[in-house]
Amino acid sequence: MRNLAPLLTAHYQEKATHFFQGMKLLADDLESYKTSIGLLAIHSAISLNDAILAGVTRKRGKGEDHATAARELQRICNRLKISNTNGIIHFSWLLGKKTAIAYGEQRTDESILKLSIDKAERFSTWAYMHFKEILRVEKES
Repeated sequence: MRNLAPLLTAHYQEKATHFFQGMKLLADDLESYKTSIGLLAIHSAISLNDAILAGVTRKRGKGEDHATAARELQRICNRLKISNTNGIIHFSWLLGKKTAIAYGEQRTDESILKLSIDKAERFSTWAYMHFKEILRVEKES
């Protein structure tokens, strides 16, 4: 699997890493950073998905309807004959929580935030396992 847009992939992969690391750092104080942790989990997955899409298709997901990004990832997995699509389940779950965490009128339950961290970690592990050639990008200065 050849990366068709290594610089664009590196750009989105770097964003994903920053969001993911921020999520992990703030997770030690879940009570103080609830919303931030949830959104960092979600955005780490969105950016990592954008890195994959960039490497495979030369473009990232479009628009605010991130559910289309999950469908595009499923199409890519089908095309590349990646049968383990568990990561897409974790990604879709995170996308489904974005509006409630960011804009919802209810306080986000701590169990949802812990699950968000878990889903972000599982999606990241899955992505790096199944798209290792795409996500192994050397940054050029």
